[in-house]
Order: sequence, then structure tokens, then C-alpha cells
Amino acid sequence: MVQKMRSIWSYIATHYLDQFDYFHIGGDDMHVIVENMRSLLLEHESEPIDAREEGRIFGQLASKGSQALFLRGGAGYTIDRIGLKKLHEYMPKCSTKVHKPAEDNIITMCSRKVGLVLGDNRDSCTGQQRSHSMHPGVLSVARGISTSEFDEQLKFWGLLPHPTEKTVKVGMKIGFEAASNHSVTFHQLRYNSWFVRHHALIYRACPANTILGKLANRTDDSITEGGA
Repeated sequence: MVQKMRSIWSYIATHYLDQFDYFHIGGDDMHVIVENMRSLLLEHESEPIDAREEGRIFGQLASKGSQALFLRGGAGYTIDRIGLKKLHEYMPKCSTKVHKPAEDNIITMCSRKVGLVLGDNRDSCTGQQRSHSMHPGVLSVARGISTSEFDEQLKFWGLLPHPTEKTVKVGMKIGFEAASNHSVTFHQLRYNSWFVRHHALIYRACPANTILGKLANRTDDSITEGGA
């Protein structure tokens, strides 16, 4: 995966660098909510010009053991044009002989070496995650993931300060609190039921007799039909 990702980024930089301002990468089981992605990028456009001139790469920050923070590849991550140009120029030195699946960790490491601004894309108002490396089934009922990994991420996100209110800690939540209304990507969206849960999490629309419906405690006529 490391060499595959190096090749993909190099191809994009060679053929499309001057055609777009931002580039997002992810697998075939990643779902992007385009209107929310557009809003996220507009937020980044309002950042101070100095930060934009350095080049930026952002997504869902993660921690694994003693390793440095990295951007999780399952949910995908976004890089701006300046950042991709710098990364492309460094590619001949970026782990050219590494053969392992942890491409997200390697790309993050190479991005650090060229001085890119590394940031998470959490909701600036609520602190909730906007990129989700777990599928909606996990986010809605907290199951389907190994206990060790789940606990590790809960602990990490629980220690992260709020994006704008630095004295507030925001951990990963379950149910409707799991995802921001402005979520950008979900990983592992393979089955119809997971698409339904994704819709329920984002738009708070789920029948009252389902798990998410009960969590939301909604019984009014605005609740849409369909399982979640």
C-alpha cells in the first residue's frame, strides 16, 4: 500500500496539480458527502495566509501506541496544491523501499518532513469528528470493532482539546453524538444498512422504534421512514 500510494500521489501531481486547489484520497469503500467537503474547504480558505503558504494536509488525526500522530487513511485525507507540490518533490526520498499496509502513517511522516501543516478537520463548533475511519454501524451502536482499538481511539480523542475552546476536552461519542452534522467522509460503507445509518447520523432522521430513533427521542411527524 505504501508504494501504491506513492505512485497515486505522484501521478496526480504530475497530471493534475495545476487544475485543482485541493486533492482528497481514499479507498473504494469511502463515502464522501460533497456539500460538506465544500464547506470544510471554504473554512480552510479563511485561514491566515501564512498557514496556506506552507501547504496543508488534514483529515482524522489518530494515535497508535508510541507512534507520532498520523492521518487515518480509511476516512481519507485532503492536501492542498502547495502541499502536494512539496510532497511530490520529496517522493524520491519518501520510504521508497517500504512494503507494508500503513500508507497513511508513511505519507503523514513524509508530509512532516517537508513542513506541511498537519491538522484535523473536526467540527470547529462542536469538536465532533467529521472524518470517520469506522463505519456508521460502529458509530451508532459501538460494536463491530476490536475492543483494544476502540478503547485506544476513545482515549486519544478524549484527550484532544476542542478545536476552538482549548480548555474543553471532546471525546468520541456514541449514537447521534458520534458524528458532526457536517461530517465529510465515512469508511467501510459497503452495505445498504450502513448507508441508512449514515443518513440517520448526519440528518438525525430515523424511526422512533430503532436504536438511533430511541437515542434521539424523536416521535414527531418529521421522522422519515426506513430502518437504521
